[in-house]
Amino acid sequence: MQASYLWKKLFTKKHLKARYEEKIKNKPSIGLDKVSPKKFEETLDENFEIIIRKALNGSYQFTRYKQLLFTKGPAKFPRVICVPTMRDKLATSVLNELLVGVYANSCITRLPQLVIDDIVRMMPFYDCFIKLDIKSFYASIDQEKLMSILKKKIRKQEILLLIWNAIKTESLSYPVKEKIEKTQRLRGIPEGLPISNALANIYMSGIDKKYQNMDGISYYRYVDDILILVNEEKFFEIKKEIAKDIDELGLELNEKKDEGKIFDSFEYLGYTLSHDKVSVRKSSILKLEQSMEDLFGEVKKENIEYLKWKLNLKITGFILEKQKYGWMFFYSQITDVNLLFHLDDVVQKLLKRYKLDGELHLKKFVRVYWEIKKALHTTKYIPNLDNLKLEERRKILSDIYQMDLTGKDERFVEIQFRKIMKREIRDIERDIESIS
Repeated sequence: MQASYLWKKLFTKKHLKARYEEKIKNKPSIGLDKVSPKKFEETLDENFEIIIRKALNGSYQFTRYKQLLFTKGPAKFPRVICVPTMRDKLATSVLNELLVGVYANSCITRLPQLVIDDIVRMMPFYDCFIKLDIKSFYASIDQEKLMSILKKKIRKQEILLLIWNAIKTESLSYPVKEKIEKTQRLRGIPEGLPISNALANIYMSGIDKKYQNMDGISYYRYVDDILILVNEEKFFEIKKEIAKDIDELGLELNEKKDEGKIFDSFEYLGYTLSHDKVSVRKSSILKLEQSMEDLFGEVKKENIEYLKWKLNLKITGFILEKQKYGWMFFYSQITDVNLLFHLDDVVQKLLKRYKLDGELHLKKFVRVYWEIKKALHTTKYIPNLDNLKLEERRKILSDIYQMDLTGKDERFVEIQFRKIMKREIRDIERDIESIS
């Protein structure tokens, strides 16, 4: 679809309001301007008008992003996430709609489970694999090259300028302790904005299309992790050619490479893949086991319902806003059911060790696996939080999280519930971090 048509359609007051209600209202983020959701809503129409007027005349400027750091383990640089103000989040959310409309699937990241499913299907046709990892992917993207790629499909200057201003805006660590002179981001794109993933995928789209359409190989990329299935006669040719293409984009590959024959098994996206079994990387299993044991040690016995709730969330995962979260959802493509029996056994041993085996009855990994495979749309075993009524959400907040809701209205309950579940999402996603 043409960018200019989408620009006129999306940057309207009516659409901004609809996008706000759908994507921003229940997932607010407070940026460096410290504007709360409540304060933002007090001047909602004014914010819509500012976005439209300044985007259309090319004067829209982004507030510097709040910088959050997330550890990626020892000897690794932390992941830098940029948090925009609510107004900037709305503007870039609509801008992301435009990019998806123009570039379609080439700017959308496929779910890891779908990637793994396709790899398993194609593995029997190859005898070798090549794994490559792009170093500091988001931070290394050449801004000028990105804009040149965008200009091939987007000619409207106002759109290009809005994207340019978004990626040039710097981030600051929070809290800001002193006045810092404003500068611009010289390289890379900020990670964490609604447009970040789309822009990164557009940047890589030339390489993706080339190798996806190449005969004699199967090519996969998930963010900065590339896997190529290939036969021995083309192995060195493909390895040399893709390294050259990535270098020409101004990107650098990590020195540590994984490659070889598909005799036994190899790892990708946290999975261990072989011709006869799909399982989970050992470090990911140990991480989950340690995470569950930590809960037993951290949660006091008198708050037994909270411990039960937290452990069951780790075991089953949950659905919120039609999105699936959790370890079992991520690793739903495994065929190694023995691993799940092992995890259920680990849980029982932890219950005995902490003298809770007769008091706490938890759900089972094996049952969750089959519910995902056979009855996901009808199961009540895995919590679908979208189906909870207001009173059920209120009960979870008061009974499990021990929150005093006396005199609090529906809006307050909804905001607090989503805020707490966002925290739970971060918690269970830590169990599957560093999947490369």
